[in-house]
Amino acid sequence: MKPKATQLSFCSRCGDEIPPDELQFLPNTSLCAFCYNTQLECRDIHNSSTKISQPVLTLVPQNPKVQDSNAA
Repeated sequence: MKPKATQLSFCSRCGDEIPPDELQFLPNTSLCAFCYNTQLECRDIHNSSTKISQPVLTLVPQNPKVQDSNAA
């Protein structure tokens, strides 16, 4: 069943509202466009036969707190 354009829909992954214009392109989805594309990319990476030798994403803390053990 195709949702109405005025019906509010929310992404089942991130909880954001799915705008009516996105529902026109993805009428039977419970994901917003961002989560849908992320899911497709993850599936492609998982199904690819090539292995990634280096990390693609490196996580760095925004506010690193360095504690000096010699500080009084």
